[in-house]
Amino acid sequence: MPSGPNQHYLPRFLQRPFGIRPKRKEIWIFARGVAPEQKRLKEVGASDYFYSDPAPDGARTLDDEITDIETPVSRKLAFIRAEPVGAVVNAADAAEIVNHLVPRTAHVRVNIERGLRMMAQGIETILSDDDGVQSLMGLNEDEPNESFRKNLAEKLGEIEGIEELGLPESLIERIAFIAAKENFATLAADTLPILRNLFSSWLETTDDFAREGHNKALATISSSTPRLKMLEGLNWIVQSAPEQGAILPDCAALAVDQSGQTAPAMFTDWKQVDAIILPVAPDKLLVGATAEFDVAQLADFNEEAARCSHDFFLAPTTSEYLADLHKRLGERSMQLVEEGVNGAMEPYLEIVPKPRNQDAPLFPVDLINQSNEPWQYELSLIGCGDSENVQELLNAVQGIVTSLAQGLPLNRLDGITIASDYHQAVASLDRGYAESIAPDTAPEEIGQGIARTMSVQRGGRWKERIILDARVAFALLAEENETVEWGLYILVKQLAEVAISEMVERNLPGVWMKPISDPLHGFLYPSIHPALVGYLGAHISAGFGDTPFQAEVKRELFITALGEMKSAGLAARLEYRHHGDLDRLLGIVMPRISYTLQFAADLLGHCAASGIDPFDADDRLSAALADAGLQQWFPIFRDRLERLRMRLGQWESLDEFLALDVHVERLMWQLGMLPWHGPKGVRIEIPLGTDIDKLLEITSN
Repeated sequence: MPSGPNQHYLPRFLQRPFGIRPKRKEIWIFARGVAPEQKRLKEVGASDYFYSDPAPDGARTLDDEITDIETPVSRKLAFIRAEPVGAVVNAADAAEIVNHLVPRTAHVRVNIERGLRMMAQGIETILSDDDGVQSLMGLNEDEPNESFRKNLAEKLGEIEGIEELGLPESLIERIAFIAAKENFATLAADTLPILRNLFSSWLETTDDFAREGHNKALATISSSTPRLKMLEGLNWIVQSAPEQGAILPDCAALAVDQSGQTAPAMFTDWKQVDAIILPVAPDKLLVGATAEFDVAQLADFNEEAARCSHDFFLAPTTSEYLADLHKRLGERSMQLVEEGVNGAMEPYLEIVPKPRNQDAPLFPVDLINQSNEPWQYELSLIGCGDSENVQELLNAVQGIVTSLAQGLPLNRLDGITIASDYHQAVASLDRGYAESIAPDTAPEEIGQGIARTMSVQRGGRWKERIILDARVAFALLAEENETVEWGLYILVKQLAEVAISEMVERNLPGVWMKPISDPLHGFLYPSIHPALVGYLGAHISAGFGDTPFQAEVKRELFITALGEMKSAGLAARLEYRHHGDLDRLLGIVMPRISYTLQFAADLLGHCAASGIDPFDADDRLSAALADAGLQQWFPIFRDRLERLRMRLGQWESLDEFLALDVHVERLMWQLGMLPWHGPKGVRIEIPLGTDIDKLLEITSN
């Protein structure tokens, strides 16, 4: 006989003992959002064509299959229900009953649908945010993560001959990772609208999707499964119900896990189950438990049953006690779905560490107060003669330092050297420690250095020394305001870098000048360090001087550095093919990379704080970036520097700084140089193919 429209997902043979006496043809239903009411059992726990639509030609349906199973299951349940409290129950019979009743409920389907809807809404939210999409793709971090590696491994397997490159997998990963980050904007513009439409459509069909998936699973309801085997392994017994009488939840049965947490039976980890509880009558519970389970935990069965129900629970009567339970309806059921979805979405919603509070003071009050206490720093002039205004200059510099010390922690300032020969002053500075490396200055092709803050060691403590070109210092005494503002800005920026060093020492005591143990980071980090400090210092000092003019100067320096890095770097690499001296090559390339990063950071920090666009109206910077092959890299570098600044005062380890080493690598890659961890330390691969055309041209001539 074909299935009818009224199909019970909570069968009447399970409901009947909970019906209203004496005929038990009606039952009290405590449903979501409405007052308790009496309904006929025929109308409760049922829905039109819940399992199967009418079948053509009388073909068997899923509802027919479930109905066939119901008869033997109902008989076994009736036998168990007649047993006295304390009776031991055949495990196979109990397992068959629970395995039949628990998966078929609407509770399962509605929670699947709700979870799918929440997941779709969450993904739709992520797709509306570029950071969220990058997280889904594994591109939101500084290093390739497991998600990215998995996706990359599949793609690399499709590329023939990639192993012939002879490059380590970790290096290929990093290059592919940065390439994906830089090309993300193009990918997003092409694919995100399609994905958003896809998930919007999915939101409209989650109920059909849930029904189809649920019914597919139910087609194997009587098959042997890990769940059925687990149920058969429990010790089953008839237990007394709570003295108020047991209610029947819409999830049919509850599960208690090894931690004592209760959940709808179908939404628990079967490997962690300690007990299964199925109410079989108002006065009896069918309980399957492990030997470790404490039966005393069943005292709150009704409260947990109400919380684990989703849409309703059933009872043979109504009372104030049941009205209180009614208020708890769905608490646990809702919580489990939300926890499951949120747990799945969390890795993609937590993009970056929590930033600092922008409304909080930039520097802690106790650090500022240190500058208000008596402290000494040295002011020295080298090669400035006996000019009458020397004392006036010293007074001006002291006044600026004293004024800024009211808002910046400057007690780490070792001194300020004002020199007519800036380069000589930098080169001859006593750093105070034997391992110090002679500092380099900007190549003449980029520009002439005029100011620098350098770390020194004095009396066992790290301090900072400012070197100023005499022209900068004496600009403070000029009659023209523009000249004074220029000199003031240069000095303030160096003092801001002194304050930054104090902030780093506060967060990361003793690690700022400590040698880096990792060889590759030890090689790369010196080239990015000035950029990191420079960005923070430029951000702090942006309010001093002529802001648009400073942006223009910094932009010009960056444009020049980009061109010099490319031209000198490529020429040096070609010469390397003949002399083979890697140190000679690096001596030319690495300073130019460092200054390119430094000038980029200086421009970006200044513009971020002042609200000025780093790009000029004539598109000269865009053209320079495009010529250097770094157009997509520049915004990534900007965002990463800003993320570091937003962590000011909350840095937890030097790793937050070392993570930016990848930008040194990126510029090296652009010059055809590939650094990586070799078997004997840092290795730098310089593929011959990058210069083969030039070499052939030279040979032919």
